[in-house]
Amino acid sequence: MPLVDLLGQTLVRERLTSMVVNGRVPQALLFVGPQGVGKDLAALSLVQALICPARENGDGCGRCPSCIQLKRQLYPDLMIVEPEKRQIKIEQIRELQDFISYAPVVGDRRIIIIRDAHRLNQLAANALLKTLEEPNPAVSFILLSHRHNLLLATVLSRCLMLHFISLSGPIIVQILAQQAAAEGVAQADLEEAAAWSGGSMERAIFFLEPANIDWCRNFVERFSELPKKSMQAALALAEELSQTDNLEVVFFVLRSFLHDAILYAQEVENLTSTLSGWSDKVADFAGLGVQPLLSIRQQLLAIERDLAVNINLKLAFEAFFMKIAVGI
Repeated sequence: MPLVDLLGQTLVRERLTSMVVNGRVPQALLFVGPQGVGKDLAALSLVQALICPARENGDGCGRCPSCIQLKRQLYPDLMIVEPEKRQIKIEQIRELQDFISYAPVVGDRRIIIIRDAHRLNQLAANALLKTLEEPNPAVSFILLSHRHNLLLATVLSRCLMLHFISLSGPIIVQILAQQAAAEGVAQADLEEAAAWSGGSMERAIFFLEPANIDWCRNFVERFSELPKKSMQAALALAEELSQTDNLEVVFFVLRSFLHDAILYAQEVENLTSTLSGWSDKVADFAGLGVQPLLSIRQQLLAIERDLAVNINLKLAFEAFFMKIAVGI
């Protein structure tokens, strides 16, 4: 996919195109911003622009052997690193270092994409830092992260950071309409999925399924009623969430709900809920008070941060929900 087709990220797209046209692409780029807003797509589009010998206006042509190899995930000078069991480990960085020690096979450089770079464990992060400190002009790095604050400051200092923004509702509807998963879906349902997505394409696709929206509404209701429920209800909710495959959605919904509850408790005027359909639940939950709500949010963020290590998610959720049920 060419950079020109990257929707909803005009400033990033223009800056990347300018870098390619002027031949001034830094050795290490860091794409930051929410999940599902185009960081991965932008990285692959940039790779296409860099490797294409028939580049047109800063974009890959999409027709040459290199572009076709990239599309088929067969391009020999590209390596993609992603977490294994929630971590990027030292062995993966050593494999990366071995990969870049060889000359490019096809083009003039080897390119590394590191997805969820914030999941580098300590050893892996230090090993990557050493590599970044000894730049090789024939190697380019593209790091992707929605939690870049967890990266080592020294790693951050070696990268040029580009900020991606949440996608607008109309842009998400436009992109959704092009997805195979949206074939035959009514316009109203596309718009509802976009409204629930919080600006993320990944979540929008998830919420295309009406059953997923129903599940989310049920989850919000059960969470909002925890202060009135027993510890047994808290344990049951923790058990369910520890087994879900939709953790990113769970944390997004909880963050959004707590954000609205805190603003409501602070009596912010003209409060518009992050997601529709839960204003009454927000009002009830806000009755806990500002400081307890801030404490709850801090506990939630701590659990999400600790996902980068091998935590017992069930125990973490149990402690979190029980504190709400019994009072902060």
